[in-house]
Amino acid sequence: MTTPMETIKSLTASAKAFGSEPLLALPDGAILDLARGYIPLLARFTLEDKAAKGLRKRKAGEKPETPVYFTALEIVRDNKVLVLTGGGKTKFAKHLSYRLATSGFRDGELVIRNEFGDAREERWDVDGVHPCYFLIDGFESLRSAVRDVVPGVLETEATGGFLVIVDGIENAGDDGVSLLLKLIEIVGNREGVRLLLLGETNYCERLFLPSGVARHSLLPLLQAQRRATVSKHMGLKPSLANVGTGQAAANPALFALALQAKHPGHQEEELVDAWLSSVAPEQTLQATLAEEAYEHIVGAGDFDSATRKQAQKFGPVLLCSAVQRLLAARHLASLPPKTAIDLFRSDPVTSQPVIRSCLTRLTAVGKSDDLVEGLITGPASQRGALLVADTLPPTSPFHPQISNIILEVVVGGSLSASERARAGRVLSRLDDPRDLTALAPVPAGVFAMGSDDHPNSKPVADVPVDAFRIGVYPVVNRDYLTFVRDTGRDWLSPDQDDAERRNAPATDVTWFDARAYCAWLTSRWRSSGRISKKEEVRLPTEAEWERAARGDEGLVFPRGVGWRDDAANSDEISLNDKCTVGMFPAGRSSYGCFDIAGNVWEWCSTLWGADMAEPAFRYPWQGDDGREDPDAPGDVRRVLRGGCFSSPAAKANCTYRGSLEPGGFWRGNGFRVVVASVPA
Repeated sequence: MTTPMETIKSLTASAKAFGSEPLLALPDGAILDLARGYIPLLARFTLEDKAAKGLRKRKAGEKPETPVYFTALEIVRDNKVLVLTGGGKTKFAKHLSYRLATSGFRDGELVIRNEFGDAREERWDVDGVHPCYFLIDGFESLRSAVRDVVPGVLETEATGGFLVIVDGIENAGDDGVSLLLKLIEIVGNREGVRLLLLGETNYCERLFLPSGVARHSLLPLLQAQRRATVSKHMGLKPSLANVGTGQAAANPALFALALQAKHPGHQEEELVDAWLSSVAPEQTLQATLAEEAYEHIVGAGDFDSATRKQAQKFGPVLLCSAVQRLLAARHLASLPPKTAIDLFRSDPVTSQPVIRSCLTRLTAVGKSDDLVEGLITGPASQRGALLVADTLPPTSPFHPQISNIILEVVVGGSLSASERARAGRVLSRLDDPRDLTALAPVPAGVFAMGSDDHPNSKPVADVPVDAFRIGVYPVVNRDYLTFVRDTGRDWLSPDQDDAERRNAPATDVTWFDARAYCAWLTSRWRSSGRISKKEEVRLPTEAEWERAARGDEGLVFPRGVGWRDDAANSDEISLNDKCTVGMFPAGRSSYGCFDIAGNVWEWCSTLWGADMAEPAFRYPWQGDDGREDPDAPGDVRRVLRGGCFSSPAAKANCTYRGSLEPGGFWRGNGFRVVVASVPA
């Protein structure tokens, strides 16, 4: 029986061997191993995201800051338990293991951080961390690792600590979730131990894990990274290095194809076909490689020794899952559409990449109608419509049906949050039919305002509120852009012209901007007769906002006292971005407000004070003590409520109080409007 120390030695030896695994094939046939060819991957997380949630004051004429991304290594370094998704994760994990087992990361290396080529040093100032890499090929392998191997290894308390890497968690299926939770518990109770879980996005996005678990995704390769790599290994100036600069080649595996084939890599199917032609000119051999990939994907075949020998001949990227899926789709496109429909319906989640590529091929030759019809009917029609929406020509007769299904996805809440977020972007592109300026009535009454959960929310007291109407949704980009174009007001949001963000909350908006929008909307709605001359559009007072959020039942969250999974776009969901409004029906307040907890912080008219930590205007709330002074100086902070996509449950609720200078703005700050009687 193998002892824990022997297991550690074996894992370390494997990690050292990763460095010699083939990674990239150059056009001249030379092979770069992982140690020489690895490109440091970035995470979809910027310094701005981390630094005080990016809050900053606005200056006249200021341009948006250039994003500077963290590296994947730094994300692992800074989190005890991390779920990581995205292209290139296995090679990243193996390179990380190799470096920890050999030279380490104390000697920092410059890494490109954005498309402008800005480089910063990447380092991990720790010695002796033992990498423990486990590749999961099924439920049993995960169970063995969690129940036997990992606990035994951790009991040794080896000097330097451990990084436990579990790759391919999706292969354990839904039954593996309980084992993952157990593993998280094991690691969480030990000092000096980190856990990195790697999995396919469509699996990981459906996992509900403890709040302390960080979730991040890898950023596709920047064009600057790809140009630098081509320049380094092919002897070209970066400005002349056009190989692998296309959109498809941003995926690390497809960049490897583009590099080997000397192809720009604009489109996935075009790229894989060009690569096949360069490494296997014979049509019969191309068909064989595609068919073998298909058999492997559908579980009818595996990589035998002959296939692995082919990988040595054609390049190491042949066995990569992203390439195998594209090859499988090439073969699937030659089969009757029913084959693809049956494959999708049997597994509408993991089959999506293959079906999407097959659909792209059939659409290009005008033969996709039968497949489209099969995808958007039946029990998996919602996921099918999501697949189809990205490839359908504008003139397709299926558009009305697909639009209706996509709307159901957004408002129904049955798919995962990330799938609904994608559906929301599609719905925006298709012209969201919902009335996103709708108002919800809130009657006059008295409610319990405040909470004992935070000192700034104490004491709880009964507060009277007059009747008002409040936006069912936060103000969205589509409507705020109309205001900007009508008035010429400056707006720095990168989303303003994004067709897929029209139905997302308008952000990067100061308190002054929000009030200007309300004044503009007051005039428009009075002119159209939507409101009377005795009514005005304005920001909600803090009391109005809290009553609309929690109702009259003293709720902590819009739909209850306790936290509910998938009821708000908060840190627990890990979208790390604002999303289409109204896609969390479980978080709708009793008065009918969507997104009032999470998604974006919302400006209130109420003053906070100059000190960020402690409000000058404390509870119990009073409307006549000066806190509703619209002409207060710019150094007096205004109240923000509701939390945003990066806020945990402790802030994304009905009672937590935030604040910011009125000239501050950020991609996580927006607002909703109130319609109320003009004061006499």
